[in-house]
Parts: sequence; structure tokens; C-alpha cells
Amino acid sequence: MNKKISVDSLAKAGALAALSIVLSRYFGFFITPTMKFSFGTLPLMISGMMLGPVVGGLTGIVSDLIGVMINAGGTPHLGFTFGAMLTGAMPGLISLYCKKKKINLKIEVLLIIIFVYAISHALLTPVWLSQLTGNPYTVLILSRMPKVIIDAIINYILLYLFASKILPKIK
Repeated sequence: MNKKISVDSLAKAGALAALSIVLSRYFGFFITPTMKFSFGTLPLMISGMMLGPVVGGLTGIVSDLIGVMINAGGTPHLGFTFGAMLTGAMPGLISLYCKKKKINLKIEVLLIIIFVYAISHALLTPVWLSQLTGNPYTVLILSRMPKVIIDAIINYILLYLFASKILPKIK
């Protein structure tokens, strides 16, 4: 399968990567040294939903690597780059599956949020933080859980609103 990425898709991915960088690096803030609050994952999830898993994953990689070069905002770690790639790619895969099975948008967005926040933010991010800080993995999971739950709820609402109102107009 030799599917090329269109210039239109690249332009949208670039804009979403830039938005992710701005939201996470400049408008994000650390609650504790290992806990950051930002809306930088929202453009990555939108990229996956709108442009597919490959472009979504590339958007995540680009946003993380360029974001680290511009403003580290913490310690660089390829685990975080992998998490950003998953945050862009998995919504694309989930959206493809939901369209194929005719699953409604509320459930599609719920599945995306569950994957991104339960798997990536709640389970994988503490692995990378544990490697960087030496703090025990279980302590990091438990201490981050309230933040992850609040973040997931807010992003569910925002992603659903975007996907239902704006996404159909720009596809």
C-alpha cells in the first residue's frame, strides 16, 4: 500500500503540531515536579481523528521533538515522544474502527479518551517519570490519578464538541 500524504494533510498536521506545542509548552503549567496540566494532547487527538493514525502519530512525534528543542519544560525522554505518537495515532485507529462498525461519536470519543488517558497518561507516563526521577512507579500512578481523571473529563467534553461541531466542516 503506497498511500502518499497530501499537502493539505501536512499543512493541517503542521498547524495542529504547532498548536500542541504552544498549548503544552507555553500555556501548560506544572502542578508538581512530575505533574503538568495542559491542553497539548487535544490537537494530537484531533490530528489522529481528522487525518488518520499515520499522520496523527507523526504529528505527535513532531510536536514533542520540536517542543523539546524550543522549550524543554522538563527533561527530554523518548518515552514521552512515544506517548505523544500514541496520543496522535490511536485516535486515528479508533476513529477508523468506529466508522467501520458505525459506532456513534460519543462512544468513539469516549474510547479515544480512555485509551489516551488510561493507557498513555495513567500507565505509561509514570514509567517514564519513574525512570527520570527514581520515584516508585506505583506512587506516581496513585499521585497522578486525580489529575488524569479531571484532565480526561475536560478533554472528553472539548474533543466531543470539536468533533461534533467543527470537524465535519473542515474534513
